[in-house]
Amino acid sequence: MRIPFRVLAPLPLLALALPSAAHAEALPSAEAAEQSRATAWGNEIFDIAPDDTIEYGVLDNGLRYAILRNETPKDSVVIRFGFDVGWVDEEDEELGLAHFIEHMAFNGSTNIPEGEMIKLLEREGLAFGADTNASTGFEDTIYRLDLPRNDPELLDTALMLMRETASELTIAEDAVDRERGVIQSETRTRNNYSIRRLKDYLRFVAPDTRYAARFRADGTVENIDAAPAQTLRDLYRRYYRPDNAAIVIVGDIDPASVREKLASTFADWQAPETDIERVDGGSIDLDRTSAATNFVDPDVEHIVVIDRFTPYDERKSRRSDFSHAILSSLGRAMVNRRIERIANGADAPIISGGISAGDFFKLYDQATMTVQAKEGEWEAALALGEQEWRRAIEYGFTESELAEQIANFTRGYRTRAEQQDTRRSAGLAGGILSTAKSGRLFVTPQTSWEIFQEVAAGLTPEEVAEVFREDYSLGTPFVHVSTKQPIEGGDTAILAALGASQAVALAPPEAGQTAEFAYKDFGTPGTVVSDETVEDLGFRQLRFANNVRLNLKTTDFEQGRVRFNIRIGSGLLSIPEEAIASGLFISTALDNGGLGQHSYDELRQIMAGRDVSNGLTTQGDQFRVAGATTMVDLPLQMELTAAYLTDPGFREEALTRWEALLPPFLARADATPQAVAQFELPQVITDDNPRFGIPSKDKLEAVTLGQVRSSTARQFASSPIEISIVGEIDEEQVIEEVARTFGALPERALTLQPFTAERQAVFTGRSDAVTLYHEGAEDQALAQVYWPTTDDDDAQEEATMRVLATVMRLQLLEEIRENLGASYSPGANSSMSDTYDGFGSFSASVVIAPDDAETVFDAIDEIAGGLREAPVDTDLLDRARRPMLESLAKSRRENGYWLGLLSESQLRADRLDRYRDYETRLRNVTPEMLKEAAAKYLREDSALRIRIVHSSLAPGQ
Repeated sequence: MRIPFRVLAPLPLLALALPSAAHAEALPSAEAAEQSRATAWGNEIFDIAPDDTIEYGVLDNGLRYAILRNETPKDSVVIRFGFDVGWVDEEDEELGLAHFIEHMAFNGSTNIPEGEMIKLLEREGLAFGADTNASTGFEDTIYRLDLPRNDPELLDTALMLMRETASELTIAEDAVDRERGVIQSETRTRNNYSIRRLKDYLRFVAPDTRYAARFRADGTVENIDAAPAQTLRDLYRRYYRPDNAAIVIVGDIDPASVREKLASTFADWQAPETDIERVDGGSIDLDRTSAATNFVDPDVEHIVVIDRFTPYDERKSRRSDFSHAILSSLGRAMVNRRIERIANGADAPIISGGISAGDFFKLYDQATMTVQAKEGEWEAALALGEQEWRRAIEYGFTESELAEQIANFTRGYRTRAEQQDTRRSAGLAGGILSTAKSGRLFVTPQTSWEIFQEVAAGLTPEEVAEVFREDYSLGTPFVHVSTKQPIEGGDTAILAALGASQAVALAPPEAGQTAEFAYKDFGTPGTVVSDETVEDLGFRQLRFANNVRLNLKTTDFEQGRVRFNIRIGSGLLSIPEEAIASGLFISTALDNGGLGQHSYDELRQIMAGRDVSNGLTTQGDQFRVAGATTMVDLPLQMELTAAYLTDPGFREEALTRWEALLPPFLARADATPQAVAQFELPQVITDDNPRFGIPSKDKLEAVTLGQVRSSTARQFASSPIEISIVGEIDEEQVIEEVARTFGALPERALTLQPFTAERQAVFTGRSDAVTLYHEGAEDQALAQVYWPTTDDDDAQEEATMRVLATVMRLQLLEEIRENLGASYSPGANSSMSDTYDGFGSFSASVVIAPDDAETVFDAIDEIAGGLREAPVDTDLLDRARRPMLESLAKSRRENGYWLGLLSESQLRADRLDRYRDYETRLRNVTPEMLKEAAAKYLREDSALRIRIVHSSLAPGQ
């Protein structure tokens, strides 16, 4: 299930709004841009050309279709099948049933028996969840298939399944009854503080709309248990009809052939003679006086949201509208940049924030300021948000602010245009399908880039300010404040704080200046002393005189994109136990310390318009920087990362940021069973090994800049570095840029330190069941079983255990989800360490209702026992292994796969063979090998049962 509601809107590709009078000469006026024609879907075409590579059509029965040939990823196809029905279309007795129907699409149809659809797809190499899924939102239901191959037979099968979904679902009484528990489990799983806050927010800002009443089918637990199957069937027949649907197929296909397949597959699907009666979404009272409310939850972040509404004004796909949208987005970006600067200040009352504008489901136009306050500082955060909003309205923007955002927007639009020929099929299909509902045009990035250039030429801050005022000077403010404890004085106090802020006189923003990047010269460029080609894998391995290593592979998978990974030293292994929390600090807050010669804010200004990644992250056995850039920006990326390594800022701003982030981070530690599992389980299964999981609150709060500096100094100064770069690259230029940056550094160690003592870890010897407690919803619980295994030294055994985990997951799905209806998404996992000697684990994890724990544990025990006692049948093995093989084949056509392969191909050269023969190892797995692995590791006497339940169930409560 997805949530299509956005609090913060993204930058537009074609998010169209009203025209700017200031740009009436630069672009055609709204009046001059008359509709010239329409797509086959009826989407109006004015003076912006749609993407003419997409074939739109409508079958005789009213089904809309779109077909696009696209070769990224190669040899694959994606299908998106959407219906114009969601939560808001349900009547009171149907609450929650649109989502229920989505579930029933996998539970039997005229030509596919219950329980066979997923198995059929698994045999074709599609994994349930990853390649086969569906979602229900406020206004739509979407079915997704990602086909790993483009062979005609698989496409025939996929279209047949979509046809079955269209009108042939049986929705049998017994199948419905079995699925009720699964849906209840999903509801429990998703019931967290964020969802509770959003429900409360919608009820506050839009109390008389179906969007507030129907969010996540609120209050429908009883109805899910009680609704007759006939009620589901009635809702299904009412909305699942060809004139209420659209199907999009994108991939490495022949459009003419696909068109024929669509016509023949869906021709017999007939629409009823009666039209659909659309529901009234409700209304927002724009005459309401200013209002406020306080949402209270012990786990929620302190969040202030200020909203203003105005009547909805429909946007069209016109250049004038696009011009307006760009200017509005530039204004928004400048306000958000101001808030970011403030948030990074030492005494800032906020952690983050931003302003956005859009429409509220086409009922009203909406402008929103959202700020996350530091603990207990909601009032100062409210004032900051209100005043920065008002400052932009009253005084507009400066030349330097606009220049920074023009640079950022230019980079975004230009990069997307340069890379448009290798856009991914899944993103294209989703974007095309969205226009079936919105009525807007789907255009190419090149078109957007051309229009942006026209808009940006000669643009002034005054022009942006004019449009910003039009979009953001709206109606009465409404304030929603989320806190952990009730605000003293409640709504009255919030309104008083708003009034006090509104009475404050504001000064105009100060003009800024941009510094020059100080890190250009790292010394004499290094020389290459070794340059070899790994022929069978098609990449180069180089080593510089200072022992910095470089791996290069040229590919054409992503047009104009360069992916990089910089591996440094030994990460968490190298940090002393007493300073272990500094590893998390490096990953989350070191970036905010900037560099020795530049603050973080200066870096943001300097890097405007450039595709670079800041900072470093700490992993178990390495420090790492990874990201994507372009050949144009690769030199700056190398300079920036080399600067972080040689002259990290360790400024007070980083510590201030860390101290601000910790309270909300720690508050989430017991907010859900899953959070408790993340924070506490690693220590439980390793008997409190400090290198596993998240350090304790005391250790996190004790981090100092001196501690971080001393724990990383040696690694940053002299540990091995291995740089890997993959994509559409100029190899000689890459070598030159690495030579003058990393290659110019003082000599590095040739090999990694062993850290033998630090690599020791043992699985707990405890055998008694463990119970942990969370503070979230009382009906949520988590049942887990862990077995000790070993490290991944035996590559075949590691592959066998991966297959075994997939086999167990399929059995858990069938038994616990389908037969017992006890959980939405049970899982199994094998984790055999490549860092810690002899350490590994195998686990099963199931989100449950508290009363179902013993039933689920018994089911897990029975499945594990069956795996120990007899070989699995060949069909089950095939359904587990086939998606793994297809995923591997697909990944080999991705830069991410090759970057992973290259990333330590010199420092840990022995692991290259794991990539070479992984497919063979998967294919080698036999039912007997799985039985032997289960007998070896999934022993009854070594199973550790862990349950995580609400604290009210603790003894003595």
